[in-house]
Amino acid sequence: MFSVSKFVLKRIKENMNPQFSTILFYGLVAGLATVAGIYLVLFKEAWARKNSIYLISFSAGVLLSTAIAHLLPESQELNTNALIWLLLSFVLFYILEHGIILHSCGETGECEVHPVDKIAMLGIGFHSLLDGIVIGVGFEISFALGIIATLSVLLHEVPEGISTVSILLHSGYTRKKAILFSWIVALATPVGAILAVLLLNDIQENVLGALLAVAAGSFLYVAASDLIPEIHRQSKLLNIVLVIFGVAFPFIIRLVLG
Repeated sequence: MFSVSKFVLKRIKENMNPQFSTILFYGLVAGLATVAGIYLVLFKEAWARKNSIYLISFSAGVLLSTAIAHLLPESQELNTNALIWLLLSFVLFYILEHGIILHSCGETGECEVHPVDKIAMLGIGFHSLLDGIVIGVGFEISFALGIIATLSVLLHEVPEGISTVSILLHSGYTRKKAILFSWIVALATPVGAILAVLLLNDIQENVLGALLAVAAGSFLYVAASDLIPEIHRQSKLLNIVLVIFGVAFPFIIRLVLG
């Protein structure tokens, strides 16, 4: 264990540069978005559940746009099998979520979920870990794509924080344990960002392309499986407007950043 820690610290020192600081910073910001969702439920539960639908609508648009118009084209330039990787990642997240059933809770507070066990928490944590790696991969390509990836992660991390702590409380966990497990999920994102820095040094282009395709598949799955069905349940004109604005937003970011 000591030798592993020593190796990790050595690799971090080797990669200490402005880009490392940028990736770590945005990884922490994304992790804090999950924390924000956690405490919104704990202190403003009714308000969080009632108004999270607007963030979910905007987030769905951003995720769809980021996956299809930004991550996928970049991945196809780097890896000719990008579409296969996207399909595999989509199926993988379906299998993972089949045992987790992580959906946002409605205004009534009813969560249609199975009891959450440690295996399910590992699945949720793995997704958050991947979110951090997505941020690192994005910045490896360009600053603009890194910002777009961070924005996409950040926006769906708040609903994820709301969902995670709600599901844990609904499944019979004590408030203390629910907060503890939710914090572990939140910290997985900056850990993933650090792993990206450690693993992406001199990475081959085809591997980088595959990772981008996996990220695209992850974003598509979250949007299609979790967010859009929730929007349909509470369909309002404002939700449609927010989805469209969410689709346009990454294009605006890329136009501004170049």
